[in-house]
Amino acid sequence: MTVGNAKDAWVGAGVCGPWARATIAYAIVGGVLLRGRQPIVTVDLRRLRSDQRWFLIVFAAKIGVGLVAFAWKPWLGLLFFAGYAVYVISELRAESSDEGEELEPLRLGRSLTPSLPPVLLQVLVSLGVIFVASEVFVAQLTWAGPQLGLSDAVTALLLAPVATELPEVANAVIWVRQGKVQLALANISGSMMVQATVPSGLAILFTPWDLGGPLLLAAVATAAAVA
Repeated sequence: MTVGNAKDAWVGAGVCGPWARATIAYAIVGGVLLRGRQPIVTVDLRRLRSDQRWFLIVFAAKIGVGLVAFAWKPWLGLLFFAGYAVYVISELRAESSDEGEELEPLRLGRSLTPSLPPVLLQVLVSLGVIFVASEVFVAQLTWAGPQLGLSDAVTALLLAPVATELPEVANAVIWVRQGKVQLALANISGSMMVQATVPSGLAILFTPWDLGGPLLLAAVATAAAVA
């Protein structure tokens, strides 16, 4: 595996996440809603529009950066981290929904109020597993591309969603079937903001972030689906 191939796969994965959520995830949730006859009028469309408006602004900026080349481009990755921080703060200050959709508490051991050490241990172990698994996943993508006769960017665009987005879709489907439609849609729109900022910010910092061909086509499809 060469460094260049890994960077191509990284750039492709940075675009494919929002693309899969804006198309496959919303389509599956819509299908489940139609089959289950869930009352879509209960969804807070105002909050959903706000989330997707934030996403379109950040996504357009991300794609625009990928169309030009200049010396200090990598430093723009820090702005995407700042953009996500602003988004999180605005969401925390926004008025909470009156849907009454609540999740069951996540128990760590027998206690409902665990101490700080086991919580930190769980977070650190989880981050370590994610880091190792991500390294293995990118390595396998860069191997699969030549075997299939595809470029690394196209391979990441087509195969990465299978591993990275299906768990999110599964969560959304479960919540829709439980009648928690607002949670399902918020899960998709919120995770799209994460994908548009944090992974893209890292990719801009550590790769040339030069977009073209299939990646631009996927970006147009993503923007159209969200709109």
